[in-house]
Amino acid sequence: MRFEYCPNCGAKLVLRQIGDEGEIPYCEVCQRPWFDMFSTCVLNVVVNEDNEVLLIRQSYGDTAKYVGVAGFMKVGETPEQSAAREVLEETGLTAESITYIDSAFYDGRDQLMLGMLARVKKAECHISGELLEAKWFNIDEAVKTVRDGSIIQRFIKAAKEKL
Repeated sequence: MRFEYCPNCGAKLVLRQIGDEGEIPYCEVCQRPWFDMFSTCVLNVVVNEDNEVLLIRQSYGDTAKYVGVAGFMKVGETPEQSAAREVLEETGLTAESITYIDSAFYDGRDQLMLGMLARVKKAECHISGELLEAKWFNIDEAVKTVRDGSIIQRFIKAAKEKL
């Protein structure tokens, strides 16, 4: 979210030099800066004991492409808790362990994507209504199946180094 007006009083913000932060939107009425905000999300590389990667197709947006299990962090959650919750909600699988892989900022939606490696036991998925499909791929197939240059592709490659 990029602020143009003060969320407190509604005044038009002006750019003001704030320390070494550069020019930041500032409310002269409330006398405070308003830093741009972004959402924090987890993007999981779900891997089973055979080092297969679970990719999903969503029921909204671009339904033809395979992506990783992802979702917004909720207030009070750690990235690990959020990752485990998203895996369970979307696939019905319980994460045995969650570890951090990497992070990336997704400019298209102002989201900070936290890449997490979620280890699960291979099992039949019980997908949520958000999904059309969940399918296991060997890790090299997974890299080729997702969109080339995508954040999930980068995270899968990073996860491969940790396996």
